[in-house]
Amino acid sequence: MAARNPLAKITRLDLDARIHGFGDVWRLSRSTPKGHLLSQVYDPASKMFVSHLDYNTEAQRTDFHYEPNFFRIDCVLERSKKHHLSIAHLPKQDQADVIFKIYCIQKFYELYRNGQADRSTKGFDLAVKLIADEFGLVKPRINWNVNDPSPVPKKRGCRNNVKAIPSGSSLRRWIERLEACDWDLTALRDGRHNSGNTKGWFTDETYDLLDKFAHKFASAKRPTRCEIYERFEIAFRWQNRRFKREGREPDHKPSFSRFCLEVAKLDRFEVDLARLGRDKAHRRWKILGIGQDVTHALERVEMDFYKVDLHVVFADTKIWQSLSPRLRAQIERGSWYLCVALDVATRCVLAMRLAEQEDARVALETLRMIYQDKSSIGHAAGALTPWDQHGPPWQLATDQGSAFVSTFFQSRALSLLMDVFNPPAAQPQLRAFVERFFRTVKEGLLSRFEGNTGGSVAELGDYPAQMRAVLTVDQFADLLVRWCVDVYHNKRHAGLGGETPRDAWIRLTKLMPPGPAPDRDRVRISFGIDLTRTTRRTGVRILGLDYSSEKFQTRCRKQGDAEVEIKLDPYNLGAISVRFDPRSTDWMTVPCRTRFMEGRRLRDWLSASEELARRFDDVAQMRWPIALAAIEAIERTHKHAVGIAQIGDEQYDADEIALHERKLRLGFAVPPTDDGIDASSATSGGLAAPAARTGTLPTSFALPGSRSFAAGAPRATSPVQRPEPNSPIRATPAAEAPVSDRPAAPPVQPCGPNDPTPGEDATPQPARRSDATEPARPHRRQSTWKLEK
Repeated sequence: MAARNPLAKITRLDLDARIHGFGDVWRLSRSTPKGHLLSQVYDPASKMFVSHLDYNTEAQRTDFHYEPNFFRIDCVLERSKKHHLSIAHLPKQDQADVIFKIYCIQKFYELYRNGQADRSTKGFDLAVKLIADEFGLVKPRINWNVNDPSPVPKKRGCRNNVKAIPSGSSLRRWIERLEACDWDLTALRDGRHNSGNTKGWFTDETYDLLDKFAHKFASAKRPTRCEIYERFEIAFRWQNRRFKREGREPDHKPSFSRFCLEVAKLDRFEVDLARLGRDKAHRRWKILGIGQDVTHALERVEMDFYKVDLHVVFADTKIWQSLSPRLRAQIERGSWYLCVALDVATRCVLAMRLAEQEDARVALETLRMIYQDKSSIGHAAGALTPWDQHGPPWQLATDQGSAFVSTFFQSRALSLLMDVFNPPAAQPQLRAFVERFFRTVKEGLLSRFEGNTGGSVAELGDYPAQMRAVLTVDQFADLLVRWCVDVYHNKRHAGLGGETPRDAWIRLTKLMPPGPAPDRDRVRISFGIDLTRTTRRTGVRILGLDYSSEKFQTRCRKQGDAEVEIKLDPYNLGAISVRFDPRSTDWMTVPCRTRFMEGRRLRDWLSASEELARRFDDVAQMRWPIALAAIEAIERTHKHAVGIAQIGDEQYDADEIALHERKLRLGFAVPPTDDGIDASSATSGGLAAPAARTGTLPTSFALPGSRSFAAGAPRATSPVQRPEPNSPIRATPAAEAPVSDRPAAPPVQPCGPNDPTPGEDATPQPARRSDATEPARPHRRQSTWKLEK
């Protein structure tokens, strides 16, 4: 008989196959005509060459296993879906146990490759002994006498025996389990995580009773666990009596701790929804996100009102200091609202206003402060750091308050070409940054003063916060500005990674500078006061100031005198915006005929008007030099207060302006600058020459384009010339002298409500004495006619 040909047994192997044989796990490296070169799966450096005859002989063994396509990508992905767990998914105690088993298995494979151990029972016992000698493991002695305290009794399955030396059969069981599950390391986890009583200790009726009474905890009456458990005990006794009547064994009573565990299984949101209400439950368990991702300054500005948790005194600071304790106790006290605009990217405060109530006008004034440099306000409050954060915002986020959703605020905010966003109501997390700033104000500033309400009735307790209020509104505004500019802007902020808000503003504005501010006409139309006036030959008169231009007069000549809509900027009386047709969108800019009103504020002009009406009984005596001197006096007196007053509650509307016009009896009109009056000559005592047609303003007044003198920053002013103390009669100013005493100058008659402006052909002559800029003394005025008589 012919010999068997080994070549007839050549077997073709797959490169992606896994081979269990030859005492290990292999995969094909390459095939040759004489045999196959195999490499270990877990040690690719170990290779073995087998002939076709040896491979065919090994394939006849019962423990030989050939898995085709095992290492193909699609097969690996399919297996990964089935084995989604890894060692990192396990608890820490189980991770330590599995890692220890892996060390033992790796050491056994190393001993097996070196020929020091085999897969027999004796081989596993020898391998365990060698592993124990290398790792220094000692088999712990189990003390079956639990009453013997020395040594400490240990149970066979406790966690203290994790790193104890295993037996040979345990090591064999670990390896066989690992190889059977395709080397899934999580299969080495033992069954101690499934230990415990899987059957219930009580009957089904008792479990139903526990669940029924546990759900009674989620009630609007807010019962305690002890109260519910007492009622559960009564129901449980009735149940055991029923069991006895039915011939059943009475059940064991669940303990109070077991009942508390049943209550703890309830859904926490359902419990709070029933016990606390819908709003509180939603605020407590709402899902919070990271919010909008802002990267640039002024990209998102949040604005909101906050009722200050501090009672303040409704009195002037100087008046409060001069009152007795009995009178101080009778002064009214109360809380104010603080409107704040906060930049999200830098956490800088861009604007804030104090008001007695939430109002759309206050919100609009706060919005206007965002566009202004507020360093003068900080300087007036005594702050050392500039408050120069300003610019046009990209997006404005407010709440659903009546002040922000009103048409008055929305139309003016949208006219500034910004995106106004109003999140849903009762969702403060959508404006989380400004809400967190209010808590910072409460903790960092308000908690330092007497009269703090604490924010709630529960925190207030019996503390008489209203009677303990000692700060006036001016003092509180001063301290608020200083704390915000010097403390908050220069303090490390956790939300900015430890960077201060001011440093964040400087860094981000260098990367992307703020955009240009709106022009004066857009600012006037957006923030101006709405008025209605009737045109006349002198133009439009508002608070004694005439506004006119050639274009305006041309329009008036075509359609005659009529009522027109006016926009008046309270921060700049130099010009107004006029609309003739209410259905039209065309607004005409009309300048003031008195040039020195450019950049002047409405508050200062009203203060000067009140001073003039109080000092002069005859309004015909008032001239432009007198009004100029009055405004200079107002500036010198209020050079500190005007800065802080910008965050106070002082707004003007059409009704307020009409009230001032009636109360002040402004029957006079300030002569325009281009009517032949030289401002420099007027302030020096004489009237201007006819040729001086362009007024020159004093150095104490801001020129057009510069900031207003009412911004709060002090300036040097010329000293006021006053009469000597021994002089019995005060020198009569040229503007107050009778007509008969003026040498050759025809009088410049004041403009009444319907009178035209003075003619330009008037030729005034210099007066004998010059003190027109002298403000009137506070004591009773003596008329010139009485002194001469």
